[in-house]
Amino acid sequence: MRFWGRLLAAAFGMAALVGAAQFGVVYGLDVLRLDREFVAGTDNDWNLQLTWVVWFTIVAVAGGATFAAGLALRDRRRIGAAVRVVTALAATLGAAAVAFPLTLQSAQYARLSATLDPELTAAIAVAAGVVAGLFVALLAVGRSPLAADLWVCTGLVWLLAIVSYLDTTGFGRNRDAMGEYYDPMRLGVLDISGLQPIPRASFSMPVIALLVALACALVARHAGRSRLLIALSGAVGPLPVAMAYVIGGPGLSRALTDQADAYLGAMIAVVVGLIASSIVALAPRRPGVL
Repeated sequence: MRFWGRLLAAAFGMAALVGAAQFGVVYGLDVLRLDREFVAGTDNDWNLQLTWVVWFTIVAVAGGATFAAGLALRDRRRIGAAVRVVTALAATLGAAAVAFPLTLQSAQYARLSATLDPELTAAIAVAAGVVAGLFVALLAVGRSPLAADLWVCTGLVWLLAIVSYLDTTGFGRNRDAMGEYYDPMRLGVLDISGLQPIPRASFSMPVIALLVALACALVARHAGRSRLLIALSGAVGPLPVAMAYVIGGPGLSRALTDQADAYLGAMIAVVVGLIASSIVALAPRRPGVL
């Protein structure tokens, strides 16, 4: 019982910590602002910010489950189905305990031009993100090729966000006359002024998915991992971003395509990653050659 209690506490606590850290960073830097007016012309900013919220939730669940599963692996030398399920469920609760209050506290002050209840919409998005995180955790935890692709992609998505933030603040770009809000940065997009909006949205995630899928699949192949896991690994990395866009939505405004372009890029990334890793997995093996 002590073993299972430690796993539950570790998964819950780490998921809550990862979630709180992510929300703390974006709220502290004013990157995520749900407590404002989303008027005509910036309608899609609401979907854009919900997409980030969902992704943070998914990453928190996966992070908590991965950490706890690592403890189980150290103690028992293997991760079975029971460990995978228990850690994923505990991490789901930990992420939910943080994501719901930190999102709804701000969302209650949102003012949308569309006839939507912002609190209800945000609550549904977080709930869907929790379920999506549970799915990702059950899929990736304890399966090293999948987990490696997941966390490398996650790290690179954060890197894109950091570079985009530095570019946005450096050039002082914003969307309101008072300079109160930064120009929103899209999830998984290198949103810098030197690139055109549509190409950077369409190619950022697919390029990351391709490079990470090839690298992780080759490493897993060299380590003699299962062909099936190697083939699936390329899709798992960009999957949280794609799921976040599906839940966040392509945008309230049909006239504006900023969110829809990034949405499409995220969907393409999953396919690109899957194809790349499948090619590596299915290539014939020869003695002494990867």
